[in-house]
Amino acid sequence: MLLRAPDREAEASPIVTLNAGRPGIGEAERSVRFARTVSAALSVASNLPIDDAAVAGLIDPDRWPSDALFARAWRETLAALSPKERVGRLGGVTGHIGESVVEVILEEIGYSMLWHFTGPFAGGHGVDLLVLSPDGNVLAVEVKATLRAGRWPRPSRGELTQMTGGWLDKADNPGMADWDLGSDDVYGAVAVVNLAAMQWRCVLTADFMRVHPLSNLDALADLGSLLA
Repeated sequence: MLLRAPDREAEASPIVTLNAGRPGIGEAERSVRFARTVSAALSVASNLPIDDAAVAGLIDPDRWPSDALFARAWRETLAALSPKERVGRLGGVTGHIGESVVEVILEEIGYSMLWHFTGPFAGGHGVDLLVLSPDGNVLAVEVKATLRAGRWPRPSRGELTQMTGGWLDKADNPGMADWDLGSDDVYGAVAVVNLAAMQWRCVLTADFMRVHPLSNLDALADLGSLLA
């Protein structure tokens, strides 16, 4: 399988609306600017639809008993759960379903899964998903999901500062390590999923400085051209 590194030279005229800063700034400042840029880009990214079947097909209470709790909240809203039921394990299941939804959507448009955490309570550090695009590029994806109606999940600054070149290159990033990849080998994405509204948003980056809000799903078919 050929994994193609992003073309760092072909960036003279990027289709990007927001900029996290100059390449010459320090790593700490670049991380902060990148986090702010991602948050701003997510606010203007398009709302993309999620098919009910994509979520329903992921619920498996026989294998994961906590899925039954998620299913009630998803089908009947969070109001169907007691305050005690809304905390704890529900968050882990919601996050895992959100990651799996993004995985399903990407696979439907021709992406191939390289790596992901297994199960809602796998935990650990590292990117949530590594996928191979139809045009041969590797995409590292961070996903946040919620069941709260009328509210988009907001990745914390700490979570967003993780999506930097330095963090991706750390030895305790299992997906990257398993595939022997570095930050120069991948593009990055941050996706937020609202499972109450059945919509998701996504932003992409080629260099972990400039950020492109995704406007339509078709654009992801040619990732290299989108971020060139």
